[in-house]
Amino acid sequence: MASATRLFASARLARPSLVTRAPAQARGYASAASGGGANWPLLLSAAGAAGIGAYAYLQYDPATKKEISAKAHELEDKAKALAHQGEDKAKALVSKGEAKVKDVQAQTDATKEGSGTIGALISDSWTPFTLAKVEDYNHNTKIYHFSFGEDGADKAAGGHVASCLLVRSPDGEDKVVDAKGKPVIRPYTPISPPDQKGSIELMIKEYPTGKITPYMASMKLGQQLLFKGPIQKYKYEPNTFDKGLAIAGGSGITPMYQLISHSLSIPEDKTKWTLMFSNVTEKDILLRKEWDTLAKQHPDRLRVKYVLDKQPWGWKGETGFITPSMISKVFPRKADEKVQAFVCGPPPQVASLAGPKDGMKQGELQGALKELGYSSEEVFKF
Repeated sequence: MASATRLFASARLARPSLVTRAPAQARGYASAASGGGANWPLLLSAAGAAGIGAYAYLQYDPATKKEISAKAHELEDKAKALAHQGEDKAKALVSKGEAKVKDVQAQTDATKEGSGTIGALISDSWTPFTLAKVEDYNHNTKIYHFSFGEDGADKAAGGHVASCLLVRSPDGEDKVVDAKGKPVIRPYTPISPPDQKGSIELMIKEYPTGKITPYMASMKLGQQLLFKGPIQKYKYEPNTFDKGLAIAGGSGITPMYQLISHSLSIPEDKTKWTLMFSNVTEKDILLRKEWDTLAKQHPDRLRVKYVLDKQPWGWKGETGFITPSMISKVFPRKADEKVQAFVCGPPPQVASLAGPKDGMKQGELQGALKELGYSSEEVFKF
């Protein structure tokens, strides 16, 4: 009976301590940063309650004291671990935010190089640009002019040559999605220079079976398209090779135009270029006026050879598929010359000239260029 009296007395002595601690723990939980649902302060409270509630019993049953005490310590350790996880998550969020700021700053610095302008795009965010003008180029190709708006009048697309932009339609009823309901995203290379302020121009060939090109062809002036980028494809450095060979097919001409026109605009660059541009018919040749103008302005640095599948009467250019013998004829290389070849066009053409790409990777060098003795370091596939 005396033992029972002491037991209840101990319990009464313990109760005020528990009541006193509870409000402080509640305030600590309410003011703590969220840790993804971790309820560690309540666990601490539970651990404290378990220890206090069992105190009297443990005093009078030493046989179980060790086991229950270990359980209480285990529960307390788990609570502390959850507390640390909450701190770690908070630190991770701060670190991620700091990394984001550094990334934006790096991109801003990159777009300022040489032009002194700030880029209108961020590589991991979709930015809406407004369709300001559409020009018909030929029977299936148009030039789309997209404005950066009043706030972007002094901004440029940015990026190094050569780079591309990603495009998708805005959210809404007309959003272009694939069979799985995901947005359809396509890469395009602007024909406007990266440092052009206020707008960009895209030359787009419409494919009836395509997803994005029919959508763009149906756009009205004032509508918006979402852009992300720029995405670096190949960083060009002047005078890193003596001669450049660019082989393009169809709409694959746009990266070549960005690359070569940029090179020719640099006075101290002495690199000489040869362009082999294949198309089905003469009316399919894109940017022909621009290429002919560049060739006349830089006769010592640029040679342009058009290749047609179906040549018209009196055609004096090359015809048929681009073969190793045709490449050797148009672009003979000397043993002591440092050369670099670039390929862009429909996948079957790229595969026949340099081997297929491996997703986003270059893939193994194969095809005509390998047959001619080019190394993988001397060939780049856009």
